[in-house]
Amino acid sequence: MKKQRSLPYLQTFLAVIFLSISQYAFSAAPTSIKEAIETQQRSQSAIENIDANKQIVRPGSTPLSTLLTLKELVKQKKYEEGTIYLDLRYLPQKVKKVGAPKLLKQLMIIWQQQNLLDLTAVSNSPDGMQNDGLPPYRDLIGYLKSTKGKIPVYLQKVPDPAVGYLWKISNRTLIKVPALWSEFGYPSWATTIANYLPDFKFFHMENWQFVGVVFIVVLSWYAIKLLTTFFGFIWLKLYPERTAFQHFLVNGLRFAVTIWLLQYGINQLGLSLQAKVVLTSGILDYLAIMFLSLGIIELIAQRLINKLNEKFSRALIRPLSTTVKVLVVIVLILSWLSDAGYSLTTVLTGLGIGSLAIALAAQKTLENVFGAFTLYIARPIKPGDFCKFGEITGTVEEIGLRSTRIRKLNRSIVHVPNSIFASKELENYAEIDRRLYKKELRVRLDTSVEQLRLLLIALRELIISHPKTLDIAARARFEEIERDAFLIVVNAYVNTKSLPELKAIAEDLNFHILDILHKLNIRLATPEQRIVITKGHPIPEDVQKEAEAKIQELIEQEKLPFPNFSDDEKAAIKDTLAYPPPGSPKKEKTEDS
Repeated sequence: MKKQRSLPYLQTFLAVIFLSISQYAFSAAPTSIKEAIETQQRSQSAIENIDANKQIVRPGSTPLSTLLTLKELVKQKKYEEGTIYLDLRYLPQKVKKVGAPKLLKQLMIIWQQQNLLDLTAVSNSPDGMQNDGLPPYRDLIGYLKSTKGKIPVYLQKVPDPAVGYLWKISNRTLIKVPALWSEFGYPSWATTIANYLPDFKFFHMENWQFVGVVFIVVLSWYAIKLLTTFFGFIWLKLYPERTAFQHFLVNGLRFAVTIWLLQYGINQLGLSLQAKVVLTSGILDYLAIMFLSLGIIELIAQRLINKLNEKFSRALIRPLSTTVKVLVVIVLILSWLSDAGYSLTTVLTGLGIGSLAIALAAQKTLENVFGAFTLYIARPIKPGDFCKFGEITGTVEEIGLRSTRIRKLNRSIVHVPNSIFASKELENYAEIDRRLYKKELRVRLDTSVEQLRLLLIALRELIISHPKTLDIAARARFEEIERDAFLIVVNAYVNTKSLPELKAIAEDLNFHILDILHKLNIRLATPEQRIVITKGHPIPEDVQKEAEAKIQELIEQEKLPFPNFSDDEKAAIKDTLAYPPPGSPKKEKTEDS
């Protein structure tokens, strides 16, 4: 009982963890993927327009030219040359000690961590942006967020004795760089590691950041694997008969927690905003939620399968859980697209057109899926039923989403598509409530009428008195006078569902019929034609008189059983015949007998 009571507490614990982690995971991202892509495209278009129009502008003569020049110099790591675009006037001594190249590098790193440069919002005029509420010699490029609030990043028009003036990064911004670097800058060990690594950049990441991501991936995976394996071992010791939760622990939960741990580690590396948008703003969150959701669905499905005893209900759980998983994945994909900045209306419209094409291409597959649900709802068959479908006869083993698996009598497996299985005639032997025994006796034409009547009487007594026959459509009738035989049909329902038992009962009835034919000296007609020239032999007179006397006696006693026995006669002779016959092995009666 302790094992069963502990599971609800475990489910509550898992729900609390799931909600807590989800609240952390789905925190709002500052920039969506769509915004990042559109900003990059706009900036690239602005550069292409300048090149196409051959607008030769002196570097530093406009805010845009200053930023383009700085962007190129920083890309080439020529920080010393870029210092001419820094307004180093009136800086405090502690800021000057940092050094102009280092100030430029630190400012660029912090800017890339928080912002994407939209060149279309930067003026390409020598006078800068007008009517922006700022002095005419100053333009606002953006803001840097810190614990002390927003810090504006200005470009300022500064006099220059060589060229007249230059647009430079304002000293008001440069003063804040040391404090910003202490809050957002790289740790000292990162610079040390970077010096030992080849100089490269991968996916907007510095060399040490890329190595750090790889290290965090490996560390996260093996750390969580070790932890979940340990808890799985403890769980297996406590509940050795329950493997569903252990499977969830080492699969769905392991992947989800590993991804969240990976995301937390990546957030500590100070990646650029372009790298963050892809790695930490949505994709990893939704991947973790997907693994966790699929694991929980599988856990619930497995527990239901373990609890349900009916084969049909257990077989229904698997395709239903698969359908729920597909729906969860679709919802998560749509939610991620919405968070990425894409309009769900546009996405759903595109999916509607695409789904129509997919539906046409996958028409047969969809027919099989709907056929499966038809089989599950209508329940013409269930796993374990013995049935006949067309030329296929066998036992149903599994009803899947695409096909139904049948094991034939020769033990081979046949997979029948559900669309065909649900649309054609199906004979289910497992639903039989009783078995039919029917026998046609073709009696020779030289059999007398009295012998035929005695034969019918004996046959009717047989099917009434046998303990395994039912008084439902039980009859023995003289139905046809054929060219070469009299046709007598014996019809009775046997009280059994089992085909092997029917064969045994039919065998016993056949022996009784042969015994009746022998006692009455009645022979069956052979299915052949031949000409026999011989002297006829009349029926013995004593046999004829004996038959006539018996019939006359029944007539006088008004007991002639035509068209049938009376109810009293039926009751009197019911179950008077011993079955199984004397000498047969006796066995205990079962519930079906």
